[in-house]
Amino acid sequence: MSDVKDDFWDIEKLLPKKRSALTSFSTKARTVEFTVSGDESQKNGQNKITLPNSSGEVQTETYKLEKGFIKSVTITRFPDKYDFYGNFRKAALLYYDFKTPESDFAPFYSYMPQYSQLSSQQKNFYFFWRDCVRKKNYIKTDYSYFYLYVYEILNLPDKIPPKEGIDILIDLWRAYRRELPNIDGYMTLLIQDYCLVWRLESPVKKIADFIRDVIGHADFKEFYLADTRDMGMAGIGIMLAHLSDYDWRRGRYAGGESKAVYAKHLLGAMGMLINKLWDSGDITDSRNATNRISRAAFKNSLCTHSVKCRLDIEYVPVVAAEGLRRAVTEAVRYTENKLRALVGAKSRLAVKNLPEEYKNIIDSYFDIIFERVNRERRAAAAPEYEKLYDKESSELSFEGADEIERISWTTTARLVSEEDLEAEQAVGKTAFEKREEPTLDNSADTYG
Repeated sequence: MSDVKDDFWDIEKLLPKKRSALTSFSTKARTVEFTVSGDESQKNGQNKITLPNSSGEVQTETYKLEKGFIKSVTITRFPDKYDFYGNFRKAALLYYDFKTPESDFAPFYSYMPQYSQLSSQQKNFYFFWRDCVRKKNYIKTDYSYFYLYVYEILNLPDKIPPKEGIDILIDLWRAYRRELPNIDGYMTLLIQDYCLVWRLESPVKKIADFIRDVIGHADFKEFYLADTRDMGMAGIGIMLAHLSDYDWRRGRYAGGESKAVYAKHLLGAMGMLINKLWDSGDITDSRNATNRISRAAFKNSLCTHSVKCRLDIEYVPVVAAEGLRRAVTEAVRYTENKLRALVGAKSRLAVKNLPEEYKNIIDSYFDIIFERVNRERRAAAAPEYEKLYDKESSELSFEGADEIERISWTTTARLVSEEDLEAEQAVGKTAFEKREEPTLDNSADTYG
């Protein structure tokens, strides 16, 4: 028998040759890397706007932050070979100035809303609603309309500068978070990514009225904790909520009549401690261990390649730092013991391994408080008659001296006879008339 293979059984030869419909590209494209410091971007007042990447190269941009818990951010943009949502950006530019007359609300639902999905009635309402929002008139809307407008802002950084876009996003968030409660989780992450991509500061002050409600949605809370000190006592309260395992607000004596005292002095003492640790670099210094997180920016958003990128973030994980958490937790308990003594409670919380530095800072705060309180308590406990012996404070004046002399003569007139009074006044008058002016003895002009 022949060893030659029978072509009849070669199925591959019978099948038509396949033609590749897509041109493959290498994922190992040459990397273009450059570093821009945060200070330089602030000097010119603008952030670099990167439009669709058509160079066919991976672009990497790294910048560093001088304050807060985030140390550096690397933004990686990939080639836009297949821009799935490219048409959305084109439509967004086309519809940017489009307006419609007043229209009735039309329900609309889409997991990833786009203009092409809108019916005529929905389109009329959307552009009418958007025009109202731009005028800060936040009328009733639906989730899908809300997200569609967010996608516009996200995908048009060259049309809506990020420094303006962040304010629009936050105003939109604040206006509808009660009506559309599910947006909190999405917007917390979106705002975080938007600021990191465009090198904007954490908008803690701008969301101070509801940050406590939403910070739990952040995948690394250090982004929002970075500037909470600027919020005063409210910011210190937020930091303690994430840096301490003990919730002082649920303490036995933290409510009722003592509530105001607890809030004022616990936050005051812990604010002094946290500020000292912050200024010394104990919680933000690069000597501390850092974590890295890598994530796709604008997750679950309609995102074109003009903004699509990956974020690599290096930060100090203060929320997860076990040593710091233990120390801050003990500091809060120690502070509450001071407050219990202040309000007269005898029971105390157990405090273990509190750093001496922390203890001294808290003591220095309460030394002043206790001195003032004890002084007020002593004054309140003093008998009423002792207050009569307190010296009256008054300024010295010639008018006052004349009044005192007048009163003294009136009193004298009541105590002695009229003849004796006249004689006394006469003696005083004669002595006054006979007084001599001192003379200068020139003969005594000697030195020695």
